[in-house]
Amino acid sequence: MTESADRTIVYRSTRLRVLVLVASVSLVLLSGLFWVALPANLKAQFTLSQAMTLLGILVFFVGALLIVGSGVVRAEPDALYFRNGLSRHRYPWSQVSRVVLRPGDAWAQVLLVPLDRPVDEPADLEHRMLMGIQTGDGQYALDAIGELNRRANAAG
Repeated sequence: MTESADRTIVYRSTRLRVLVLVASVSLVLLSGLFWVALPANLKAQFTLSQAMTLLGILVFFVGALLIVGSGVVRAEPDALYFRNGLSRHRYPWSQVSRVVLRPGDAWAQVLLVPLDRPVDEPADLEHRMLMGIQTGDGQYALDAIGELNRRANAAG
């Protein structure tokens, strides 16, 4: 393998992370603004459990946004690791056929050689999305695809 293949490289979508950060901060600020804007007599009608429920819903939505934005792709020397939301995957480079980012796709996909059946045509490959590499990141995404394919090709 090449020198770059001997080290771990991490890819994260900058655009997605900024979007999630802006959406989370906006949601918290707007919720706080609406609470402050409520007349005192309406605020007084909320019980503690109702206020805690509203706060819990806010925390849930911010947490969901952060989970969506936590996608990462890590090119390790011996395997491809990626996290999409709460799911984590790790595949040896020998199982990675190629990584693609087709026109119109929101994120990259890794095409995997299935372990339980032969591959007769490209449609037989298994597809997994790589949410850590987004089309909106432009050249950064294309460079990431190129490096991942170099590693997959080097593994044979």
